[in-house]
Amino acid sequence: MVSIDTLKLITKQLAIYGNSALLISGIISSCANVFVFSRRHLRKSPSSRYILVTSLFDFFNITFSVTTRLMIDGFAFDPFSANSYACPIRTYLAFIFSFCPMSCRCLSIIDRYLCSSRSVLLRNWSSTKVAHRALFINCLFWLLIGIPLLIFTNPITVSVTRIVCNFSNQYFGNYYAYFLNPVAYFVTPSLIMSIFSIGTYRNLRVMIRTPHVGAQRRIEQQFILMIIIQSVVFTISSLPNGIRLAYTIATSAVQKSAYRVAQEGLFYEVALISYFISSGSSFYIFIGLSKDVRSVVLEKIRKRPSILVTIKQNRVGPSINNQLMVGANMNKSFTGISATITK
Repeated sequence: MVSIDTLKLITKQLAIYGNSALLISGIISSCANVFVFSRRHLRKSPSSRYILVTSLFDFFNITFSVTTRLMIDGFAFDPFSANSYACPIRTYLAFIFSFCPMSCRCLSIIDRYLCSSRSVLLRNWSSTKVAHRALFINCLFWLLIGIPLLIFTNPITVSVTRIVCNFSNQYFGNYYAYFLNPVAYFVTPSLIMSIFSIGTYRNLRVMIRTPHVGAQRRIEQQFILMIIIQSVVFTISSLPNGIRLAYTIATSAVQKSAYRVAQEGLFYEVALISYFISSGSSFYIFIGLSKDVRSVVLEKIRKRPSILVTIKQNRVGPSINNQLMVGANMNKSFTGISATITK
């Protein structure tokens, strides 16, 4: 049987290397999504709005939450927990950066279902105007829902050497632990994405059988497939975290041994890393499924050598111009000398 020290060592190494890999891949993925989906020919689709906003929140979620987890779980350093102001602000920001992109993904798959519907009335709801309003309401909703976190989150002394951020109000703590986190964050989004992904997939099969009507229709079909796969990845990657939440609720009153706590710590770390996979992998899904995304990336890569050539030309240009000017001056000098000799 693996010892407690070995379990703790594995958990710490997983926290360091797993979160570091997520941090690097997530930053690249989010920045690449913002660059690609801000292109003019892709901005015409309302899905690009959802992807752009989701990518921005993913960037903040990865850089803030994963960095915080890396410091706490990997290096046992929490710069926020000892401060009565930093503790609630950190909890509030982590809440916003987690819940906003989750609901943006739900909105994007709903939009793709509406876009692919055979009903004209439903298709009219898939527009950039509706997307802007939905995204604004979504962000405002979670900003308001998270306000109690600023009020009820305080540093709690666990031991002589450990202070953690926790809820000072028991009723709000129960509301967050038994409803907001498991139901609003895992169960409801998973159901929404599963139901609308199945419906969108059925609509996509009908769209594929219809005659091709243009480049924009092809882009819309690619958006549908990308968001369906992204929804599947989100549901699967969130499953360990959902199991962890259910297990934590079910065993909240159970007296646990040190060995069991070490086992739960390892699973807790695996569940957290798995949860962040959806935030750090979206670009790699998109580039693998969309020809238009690949073309934007390849176009950017192909432009880089020309930039280097331009730089080299700018560096060489002045010396060539100087040589030409010197040659012209020498020709003038020789012409003057020959004229003088002739005279």
